[in-house]
Amino acid sequence: MKMRVFSLVLIAASAALVGCGGDPPTADLNAAKQALDAARTAGAERFASSDYSAAQSAYSQAESTVNSESEKLFKDFEQAASQIADAKSKADRAKSAAGSEKDRQKGSADGVIAAAQTAIAAARSSLDGAPAGKGTEADIEQLRADLSGADADLSAARSAVGSEDFADAETKAKNAEQKAGQVENGVQMATQKYNDMVEKMRPWYDRI
Repeated sequence: MKMRVFSLVLIAASAALVGCGGDPPTADLNAAKQALDAARTAGAERFASSDYSAAQSAYSQAESTVNSESEKLFKDFEQAASQIADAKSKADRAKSAAGSEKDRQKGSADGVIAAAQTAIAAARSSLDGAPAGKGTEADIEQLRADLSGADADLSAARSAVGSEDFADAETKAKNAEQKAGQVENGVQMATQKYNDMVEKMRPWYDRI
């Protein structure tokens, strides 16, 4: 009888010891994982890679601690709780940093696109007013083709912004602006060529 009572007491004590430290902080760990997923969805892998990597490492460490403690007879999740809080904080920071960097890059790309659009509009205006006389038709036709190329680059730049590839957007917009500038210079050369031809064809007595 005494042995039976002692066994029951031992079982009860063991059960209490197993439960020491409470249940695994599963809900908190899941919340940290959701914060990490939210950061990735916000583009943290691309726009805040350092912060995102730190958040990933912190989460992995917290998850490892929870799993390790769950297998022990004497459980203590205090350290795990601290690590989980750190992982969630870093994930939230990565998400915020990604949003800020994305806005910065988009603003920069939008600025370059706006400059390219202005340059193309100016080139088109100059081209529309260029003299299209004999001897300049081929020049003007080539300039129109060049301006179409600038339009295509500008359209590609806008598409790149839509895909959040802001570096590519800036490159394409700069190409568009450069082509527009070349068209402007080409119009000036064609105009000068036309004026020289007109001057050459003037009767000698009009030059006196």
